[in-house]
Amino acid sequence: MVRIAHVVPSLDIGGAEMALLRLVGSLDPDRFRSTVITLGEPGTLAPRFRESGIEVMSAGFGRGFRGFVGPLALRRLLSALADCAPDIVHGWMYHGNLAAWAGQRLAAPRAGLVWSIRQSLATIEHEPLATRIVIRLGAQLSSRADRIVSNSRRAVGHHVAFGYDESRFVVVPNGFDTQRFQPDVRARAAVRAELGIPEDMLLAGMIARMHPVKRHDLFLDALAELRRRGHRVHALLAGSGTDPRTSALVPQILERGLGDQIHLLGERRDVPRLMAALDVLVSASGWAEGFSNSIGESMACGLPCIVTDVGDSAEIVGETGIVVPTGDASALTDALAEFAILPKEERRSLGLRARARIETHYAQQRSTGTMAALYESLLMAHGAHP
Repeated sequence: MVRIAHVVPSLDIGGAEMALLRLVGSLDPDRFRSTVITLGEPGTLAPRFRESGIEVMSAGFGRGFRGFVGPLALRRLLSALADCAPDIVHGWMYHGNLAAWAGQRLAAPRAGLVWSIRQSLATIEHEPLATRIVIRLGAQLSSRADRIVSNSRRAVGHHVAFGYDESRFVVVPNGFDTQRFQPDVRARAAVRAELGIPEDMLLAGMIARMHPVKRHDLFLDALAELRRRGHRVHALLAGSGTDPRTSALVPQILERGLGDQIHLLGERRDVPRLMAALDVLVSASGWAEGFSNSIGESMACGLPCIVTDVGDSAEIVGETGIVVPTGDASALTDALAEFAILPKEERRSLGLRARARIETHYAQQRSTGTMAALYESLLMAHGAHP
């Protein structure tokens, strides 16, 4: 049994956290035993990990930089790692990577050390000061990791430019469950009926947490311009921060006169069902995106995508969608207008090609197999049991 301790800031819903959930849930349980250690509070996804039989522990780190470097926090992390007795310590994201390095060095020095970097880094200026410090510390310590797993080729180049050790990187694209995410005609009809959207109305979707990096404002600008051009399009927005009762998007929607076209759904667990109702998914991210989960999931659902040219988004969609420059509302409007006039059968054909692309290049079993082989190689390299 290979014991793996995953060190992650929290298990709140996010791309890295969902990728971790898919990974630990798809590894062979007869060969790999996964434990997740959160630095702070476990987070909203913790019950889903436990439902999958994965132990979740918390190191009880406080908020802010002081909470991260305090001696009590480190002691709790070391205690959690000692309880796990891991063969491999796997850090996730910048803070998790740094904590995994410290924990492995002090509590499990014979274990292999893996880092995960999940975002591109064209610039560091958007990051909080504490995160900038952690990123630069990570660059200095990157040669101490046995492997640095990135889901994005572009992200590797960005981090190497910031001083990360290029020889440690391996690219493992995100993987997707094509049984859970697939076209569903009945779900499409049901969701549209619930929202009062006619079958022939173009429905664009953005499945993303409310955060400046996701550029919801750009999507709203494009929808407003589309309306001025005479195109009638509805949009569905789901994810943390999109609850219609509390979302900061509400005044932005009303200012643009889009109140009758936008459907705010908040954080949902039935994402495959929502995606089945869409005609096109939009990913408008302005920076930091490495490999968007929502792009891969929607393509698996048979949806074409409109994406900004950030991270590996252009490579993921290939010829099955449209790529526009980041921050360009006019280009995004043009892309939506193109879909608005595209015959239904042509949209469907693009969607089927998108799903085939996921099945061929980004299926979960392929990603999990690559990670399992990586863990096995590190186990052998560190002289552990075969």
